[in-house]
Amino acid sequence: MFLLRCLVGCIVWLSILGSILTFAGLGVLFCYNAGVAVFKNNLGFLGLPTLSGSEYYATYGYICFGVSGFLFLMMLCCCSRIRLAVAVCKVAGQFIIRVCQIMFVPIILAAILIGMWGCCLVCMIYLLSSTTFSVIKNDDYFTSVKDWTERSLLELYFFIFGTLWSNALIGAIGMFTIASACCMWYFNHGANDVLDSPVSRSLKMAFRYHFGSLAFGSFILAVVQFLQMAV
Repeated sequence: MFLLRCLVGCIVWLSILGSILTFAGLGVLFCYNAGVAVFKNNLGFLGLPTLSGSEYYATYGYICFGVSGFLFLMMLCCCSRIRLAVAVCKVAGQFIIRVCQIMFVPIILAAILIGMWGCCLVCMIYLLSSTTFSVIKNDDYFTSVKDWTERSLLELYFFIFGTLWSNALIGAIGMFTIASACCMWYFNHGANDVLDSPVSRSLKMAFRYHFGSLAFGSFILAVVQFLQMAV
């Protein structure tokens, strides 16, 4: 976290500049292999690699230069936003140092989700195996569901929707816990500056005061995900 606070600015700016220079370098490479005089006559001493011949290398080079120029202009236009993102990352490092137990929240939630999906997949296999199948053709090995309105399939659909709802609810509880603990840390800066178990308090608040809202939002998300799977 100390390195994150100290080096995050360098990492962000070097990543952006590296992307710009990468596209510019690819443009030079393509134009050099295309035989563009400006690059061929002046950069031959660099020993640039020779690619297999293609009539589109010049086009590729100009596209790469265009992308590089576009990224450079975006960097100039969004300097304030980039500095704000760097500042947010530094503050996030301070928050993790102060509330280090927050790092266990995504790990625990991931373990819960993995166990839940493992059990649910086994149950789905059992539900699907109880469905009646029929052979498509007499000489074919492939089968199809005989009746898509069969009760076991309807139970499978409800079970899939319940799994998606539970998955979304667990994720929502995790996001609420992290956001609530972050708010407690941010607004606690003062004379006392004492944090009293922000993670456990956030979990208690999630189940006592906000569980209905989290469940309703997760329900809407599960409906959308189920419709995406059905379509």
